[in-house]
Amino acid sequence: MKSVTIKIELLSFWHVGSGLGRGADVDALVLKSGDGLPFIPGRTMKGLLREGVQNAEDVGHVPVGRTHALFGRPAANKDVAGSKPGCLQFSDACLPEDECNVLAQENCCVLKAELYSPFASTQLDSRGIAVDHSLRTVELTVPVTLEGRVSGPENGDWQEDLKKAAPLVRALGCHRNRGLGRCRVTVGV
Repeated sequence: MKSVTIKIELLSFWHVGSGLGRGADVDALVLKSGDGLPFIPGRTMKGLLREGVQNAEDVGHVPVGRTHALFGRPAANKDVAGSKPGCLQFSDACLPEDECNVLAQENCCVLKAELYSPFASTQLDSRGIAVDHSLRTVELTVPVTLEGRVSGPENGDWQEDLKKAAPLVRALGCHRNRGLGRCRVTVGV
C-alpha cells in the first residue's frame, strides 16, 4: 500500500462534535482525544475528501466513477449487503507529533485549555427579539493545523485525484455555512 499525508489548516474556529454536552454550561462539546487534544476522525476525513472528489468528478477534473472506486458505493435500496467498499483507508487527523508531545506534559494543562472556547448563540424572531429557550452554547476549537494519512493501492492515480479534489474542501464541521470551520486541505507525500 502507498500512503500520503493530508494536511488540514483550519483558518477559523471550528467544531467537530462529540455528541456530548457539559450540563448547563455547554450544549455541545468538541471531540477530543484521550489526551484532551482536538482531532478529526478518519471517517470525517473520508467524507470531506469524498465530497471534494465528487465535486471534481462533477466538473470533469477526475474520471467519471472515480468517487465510487476510491470511497465505495452505497447499497441500492438500503440493502447493506449490496454496498461496495472503496480502496482508500483514512487515519484520524491530529496535531503534529511535536505539538502533541509538548501539550502532553503535565505543566501544559492551561495551554491545552486555551485550545477551546465557548460560543453562545440564540434564535431571533422577526422583530429581532430572542426566542425563549433558544440559547445554545457550543465549544469551539481555535484554528490549528492537523495531519492525517490516506493509504491506498500502489498503482493508480488516486493521489493525483486527491490533490485535485483537496482545494475543493473549503470548510468542515458544525456551522460551516456560517463561517466556522473554514479550512485549506493539501495532499503531500
